[in-house]
Amino acid sequence: MDERVEALKAKLLHATALVKALMPSPARRTGRSANTEHDYLRLGQLLLHRAKSHPNGLVGAVTDTRRPTTFQKRLAALAFTLQKQHLELLDRIIRPVEPLLLDSLIQTAEQLLAALTALQTLRQQGLRGPRARRRSKRQTLSGLPADWREQLCLRGREGRYGAALLVAALSGCRPAELVAGVRVWRALGGASQEPALHVEVKGAKVKREQGQPLRRLTYSAEDPHPLLQMLMALAPATPDAPLVVQVESAGNFSAEVQRLAACLWPSHPDTVTAYCLRHQWGADAKRNGDADAVSRGLGHLSRKTQRVYGTASQGKPAHRLKPLRIEAERPVKGTAPEVAPTDPDEPESAS
Repeated sequence: MDERVEALKAKLLHATALVKALMPSPARRTGRSANTEHDYLRLGQLLLHRAKSHPNGLVGAVTDTRRPTTFQKRLAALAFTLQKQHLELLDRIIRPVEPLLLDSLIQTAEQLLAALTALQTLRQQGLRGPRARRRSKRQTLSGLPADWREQLCLRGREGRYGAALLVAALSGCRPAELVAGVRVWRALGGASQEPALHVEVKGAKVKREQGQPLRRLTYSAEDPHPLLQMLMALAPATPDAPLVVQVESAGNFSAEVQRLAACLWPSHPDTVTAYCLRHQWGADAKRNGDADAVSRGLGHLSRKTQRVYGTASQGKPAHRLKPLRIEAERPVKGTAPEVAPTDPDEPESAS
């Protein structure tokens, strides 16, 4: 029994050394949300399960992708899962170990060591072979009709996601933010006290140094844009009892957008998703000449993120949205370069 105890101790010491070498410092983990940790644990356990039947074991299960972003997410999930397993194993041996459990603990420690060694190999070799190029959702906008949002919302107007489609189009909110609920109401707004429509979004992906906890978009009630007028018809005239537009599942909402788009434009080469509405909203803001509005309106804290959402040329003059005000709870870090409004009569650039 003494030899088995010494063998277990040696394996645990080795595993502890690997964990310290492979895992991020506690300072780098402070911003990780509980939802992210849940997703990491689920993905890490799935990878460990796949490794049992993969011809190349855990290394093969993790590298079985052509996307660098997927590979990096798998590494992070695996590291988190193995670290959790390591802590659980240490906790099991704090108390005196019964002889009957020694063999089981040694086997568990060996499996953990093998997985940590595989993670070390993956970190060293990286993702090999041909890599798939990631196609941005803003590229998906190319080839869609200028009024694609109006067509999409009209097609889904009578369905269960009719109001959610309008809110996503007018605010560029994330599907996850629709799950939390987006508040909509009509009221007099601004110094001029003109009739206005307010859309208030509680931000997702919010941390101490990331995201906007709350943002509000205000549109003129007299704006003739079809999307605005459709939502105006649904919105109550008081902020005390706003319309709360909410979906049960972000995935189901995204699937509905894809289904509607496939019915409308079956020959379009790319999949139109809910995030295309965010990119189109960003394109409209850039066309309006307010680059920082992209960050405020889409719920970002850094001005840098506005660069990846839409292009000014994709904000079509006759169909772009023009909010009166875009307010965010936190100031955007820095100031983005001014984007000059594009004259509708000028040829559109590809920038």
